[in-house]
Amino acid sequence: MRPGSLPWLLRWQTRWAWQGLGLATRRGLIAGLIFAALLGVGGFFLLRSLLSGLPLGGPLPDAALGPLTLGLAFVFTLTLSASVTAALEALYTRGDLDLLLHSPVAPRTVLASRALGVALSGALGSALLIVPVTFLLAVLGAWRGLGLLGWWLGAALLAAALGLWLTLGLVRALGVRRARVTASVVGALLGASLFLTFQLPNILGRGGGSDVLLRTLEGFAPGRGGWPERASPLWWPARAVWSEPGPLLAVTLGPALVFALGLPALTRLFLRGVAASAEGGGGQRRAAQAAAGPLRFRPARQATLLKEWRMVGRDPELLSRTLLQLVYLLPLLASAWRGSVGGAASAGIVLLGASLASALAHLTLNAEDAPDLLVTAPRSPAALRRDKWLAAALPPLTLGVLGVGVFAARDLLAPGLALALLGLVALGVAGSALLVLWRPLPVRRADAFKTRPGNTLGQTLLTLLFQGGLSLGAYALARGQAWSLAPLLAAGVALAVAYGGRGTDAR
Repeated sequence: MRPGSLPWLLRWQTRWAWQGLGLATRRGLIAGLIFAALLGVGGFFLLRSLLSGLPLGGPLPDAALGPLTLGLAFVFTLTLSASVTAALEALYTRGDLDLLLHSPVAPRTVLASRALGVALSGALGSALLIVPVTFLLAVLGAWRGLGLLGWWLGAALLAAALGLWLTLGLVRALGVRRARVTASVVGALLGASLFLTFQLPNILGRGGGSDVLLRTLEGFAPGRGGWPERASPLWWPARAVWSEPGPLLAVTLGPALVFALGLPALTRLFLRGVAASAEGGGGQRRAAQAAAGPLRFRPARQATLLKEWRMVGRDPELLSRTLLQLVYLLPLLASAWRGSVGGAASAGIVLLGASLASALAHLTLNAEDAPDLLVTAPRSPAALRRDKWLAAALPPLTLGVLGVGVFAARDLLAPGLALALLGLVALGVAGSALLVLWRPLPVRRADAFKTRPGNTLGQTLLTLLFQGGLSLGAYALARGQAWSLAPLLAAGVALAVAYGGRGTDAR
């Protein structure tokens, strides 16, 4: 039997990448492509007459190069973030690479297939942005815009090469676990970069935020504001999108050469790291155990809390979700800091604490991978569940108290309103975690944010009613509205219904 070739490995790599997306993601991708087709058909009828007089066959005007370059840079950051995550998964997380490296297949073939798989995963990370635009350009007759596909190919290969080298550097400096967390955090920040860009004038407190942004975009063009002329390599990606031959050849073949020439060095470095890890792994573990000192025991509740917080700190998905929530709350907090605390900021603090507590409780209470071990622990299951609930509630409660305390210290909140808002934050955090405690839905920790177990409709509705009622009540209370009690009563009803239908963790 002949060993597997590069096309054979690529076929299985592609199949694994598709299956690894999860059912919901695959459905979303298919729905996105269908939406892109419908958007293209609609755009054909709506925009065809408007664009009929434009010279779509001519070169892009200088005024369009700046915004297009910024848009391409944003898409490339998304591709690079997806490539780093895919590289960590392909090289260190999947667990089958050691088996393939000891097979008759040449190591360079194995690593080449993994690298091309990383490029494919990175390209998929921006597919929902690239495919609709390309399809719309095609149906509108702007055939020169199909150069976007060439740029997309070059961006995927360059992002894969950079992502692989960045992954090896992160793992070498931080270790696999910390590298996964770091990559997730950076990916979340990159994903929110466009939102922060448009909100930057509001965050900095400058009036006319949209005008400031438009003036900045107008100044980013060839020959303006000290930027180089049109022939500069800075504008090659934007010109390549419009199928200008020289730039298109450069942004397509250049990354392909970087990818191909860097692959042998990447293979040697990775194999050297694998060999060094195999030789020194046992000694490093013994040295780490010796440096840790004697075994120490902690009180039961303290040990449970520390265990849960360590597990939460190692969860990249939760960290990225938390960072995104904090980033999207920045404009509200910035306006509140400037002295304009309103209902939106108060509602945002309550909603942030409640949603974060719900996510943490889903991990600590539902996503327990060793339930049999906990059953044998010298504590009652009820006490352990209470400790896990406390582990989920304390971090978001601390954040909420700090937020309200800062606003109160700056005299942005009246003492009575600050106390009321603090009570709503505590109620939202405690109640959101209790909703998970009372209605457990066990799931594997690895799948905690990928798939949800069945029978979640009632849980979802109760959570939305509870968190939405508290947030709306905080908004009305901060604005001095008399109807603030109505949404708070609705939240209380949701909590009472959850308590009445509470269950136990059957595991």
